[in-house]
Amino acid sequence: MPILEYLMVYTESGLPIYSKCYGNFCKTAFKEPELLSGFLSAIETIPPTLGSGLSLESIQMGPTQMRFSKTTPGGQSVVIGLSENRPEVAETVFRAVNDVLAKPRFNDIEWTHVTGEIMNDFENELVNDTLPDALHSYGGFSDDCPLGDQCPIHTTAYQSTRSKIWGAIKDKYAALKRKMMGKS
Repeated sequence: MPILEYLMVYTESGLPIYSKCYGNFCKTAFKEPELLSGFLSAIETIPPTLGSGLSLESIQMGPTQMRFSKTTPGGQSVVIGLSENRPEVAETVFRAVNDVLAKPRFNDIEWTHVTGEIMNDFENELVNDTLPDALHSYGGFSDDCPLGDQCPIHTTAYQSTRSKIWGAIKDKYAALKRKMMGKS
């Protein structure tokens, strides 16, 4: 049985670069990836505010063990959900994601302005090559999301940025409509 249930890579500002559940975590997690990334990012900032030397390594969310780590000098973070408390698996996934982010074609990307093509390349590299290789010795890797293509927390930087733009347009339209209705 595959051990990796969830993976999120996000920027220092909390923008999800990649977020996807692969197992039962889909049924128990938040339905909005931006809300989940904001929540996890906020949790990760609590220890430094309490004093030096404190850090957050993991929390339990239902049956899933969530593990945190900074992965790159650029500030991207990785959160993984495991079906078991296995720090060595978490470390393997952290290194694998870091290796993908360090590749020349992804290293200097401004993740707030990324194209769909780059995101597809990143996701394909991660899901089809890197994770299967990294998790080979730990039961393998497969995308076993019980919700399939309807996974509510599958997002990429491209999708996240696009939804923010459309959200802003819809908000402006609604405000204009309210203003016009009030003048009639």
